[in-house]
Amino acid sequence: MKHATWKWFFIRRFLLILALVSFSEAALNLWYEEAVYPWVEETFHISFFMANGGSGQTVGMLLRGVAFLAALGVCSQFPNIAGVGLQGLAEKFAGKHLSSLIISQTSHMSPKETWIYVLGTAFFSILVVLTLLLPYAVAAVAFSHMVGQHIRQLEEQERRQQEEYNRRRNLLLSDVAHDLKTPMTTVAGYAKALLEEEGAPRREYLEAIYGKSMQMGGLLNLLFEYVKLDSEGYQLDKTEEDLWELLRECIAALYLDFEEKEMELFLEIPEEEARMPVDKLQFQRVATNLLNNAIRHNPKGTKVSVKAEWEDGAASICIRDNGAPIPEKTAAYIFDPFVSGDESRKSKGGSGLGLSIAHKIIAMHGGSLSLSQEPVGPWTKSFILCLNLPVDKGK
Repeated sequence: MKHATWKWFFIRRFLLILALVSFSEAALNLWYEEAVYPWVEETFHISFFMANGGSGQTVGMLLRGVAFLAALGVCSQFPNIAGVGLQGLAEKFAGKHLSSLIISQTSHMSPKETWIYVLGTAFFSILVVLTLLLPYAVAAVAFSHMVGQHIRQLEEQERRQQEEYNRRRNLLLSDVAHDLKTPMTTVAGYAKALLEEEGAPRREYLEAIYGKSMQMGGLLNLLFEYVKLDSEGYQLDKTEEDLWELLRECIAALYLDFEEKEMELFLEIPEEEARMPVDKLQFQRVATNLLNNAIRHNPKGTKVSVKAEWEDGAASICIRDNGAPIPEKTAAYIFDPFVSGDESRKSKGGSGLGLSIAHKIIAMHGGSLSLSQEPVGPWTKSFILCLNLPVDKGK
């Protein structure tokens, strides 16, 4: 369907442009024949060769005339034999009628008058050629403008269709997450109640049911959060916060988890404040997710570094470790939804939504979140979060 639309668009526009160019060229030729050529002959006493060329003059005829006039001027600078040979070639190119017409204008002139005639006529011919080419140039610009406008309209149409598709998709995901959340909560509640009874049979089965139910509940919460962030009209609840203090709170909340995995934590967080308008809850969600990933996806004894810097109203947080790098084929899509990495990462309970949510939150703050796997000292991979102070446009 799209190809058919383009085909008819080009056919209609091409025929329109062709008709306008033909009309413009005919009008210009009529103007030259009836007004310009007579004025030139009366004013400068020069009979322009196109004035006797008949109706239906073309750019090609003008170009051949200009070439023949140039050849006449050059011929006078060559010896007789060479000049005659060059003039013969020029006459053959211009055509018998056109060359005879031009030669008849110069047959009674002196060499000096002939040279002046050739130069003047050549200059005037170039002006005429440029004028007759003007409709083609205007047509080319107009056609390119039409094509560009049509492309922009198609892109806008596709953008609206994509937005509508995303809206419907998010609505579907939200409904599914909401509908699944209630039964999963019920299953988890019953499993927990049975576990609390003394002498509960098949306790390991109940523990598995409860654990998986809680895991599914967490996944549904993440899915719901992802859809909420992507929903039209969602706004961040920004307040003036000290980023470094928020970061310290996130690290403190996970300190026991770092100790449990015997991880060595290196902190480089400035003492001075770094105040910036952010959504406190969402910013801490991002920082906690990055720190949790460092704990969850690295072996015991891994070294983890958290380095924060503030310069010229820009804040950067680098969370890095010396664990195994993320496979290249996964690293390229690490911030896409449902990308968990290799099988070992999937087996550790990753949903593939955490980093996608983090990336979206930082983008909504006007910042960036990226992955770097270029070794820096002992560190093999780094997640780099950057935020800039918003510019006050009123200043």
